[in-house]
Amino acid sequence: MSPPDTTTPRRLTQTAALLLTTLSAGVNLSLSTFLVPRLLESPTPTMLQQWRRTYARGASTIPFAAAAAAAGYLWLGLSGGCGGGGGGAGMGLCRARLYLAAAGLTVGIAPYTMVVMGGVNGRLKGLEKRVGEVRSEGEVAIEERSAKGLVDWWGVLNLGRAGLLVAGAVCGLAATL
Repeated sequence: MSPPDTTTPRRLTQTAALLLTTLSAGVNLSLSTFLVPRLLESPTPTMLQQWRRTYARGASTIPFAAAAAAAGYLWLGLSGGCGGGGGGAGMGLCRARLYLAAAGLTVGIAPYTMVVMGGVNGRLKGLEKRVGEVRSEGEVAIEERSAKGLVDWWGVLNLGRAGLLVAGAVCGLAATL
């Protein structure tokens, strides 16, 4: 009989979890490093609309990919992954813990987004809704600086989400190898 780490369902789950985690991490890194600088070059109303659309698309995909990867890591950590690697039970326990850490780190983007980024997300959504309102020139100038600063800060905070995903992928990869 094959050791637990070499069965087809385990290999498929390992592959899918690693793929989903690294893909999600790459998307998050791309948002902060490529998208945000381009948004900051745009006029404020356009910047806010593009940020909202990007946020909506990301919110409808990335958490689900991360949750699916976390479920895979959880299954790997709890489903008899104590064999393989030639390191005995101690190696298996280490692998199980790494898979569980990968699950926690990967799904950790949800509370991170709500707790750390929630205020910035809410303020940006509010600014985007007020784009069409008529205001004095002074108000507009202050709001433009505020909006650009918030989008820039959002890009910095989003690196934390990418960091959680990268750490989850590293734990998952270490457990798999």
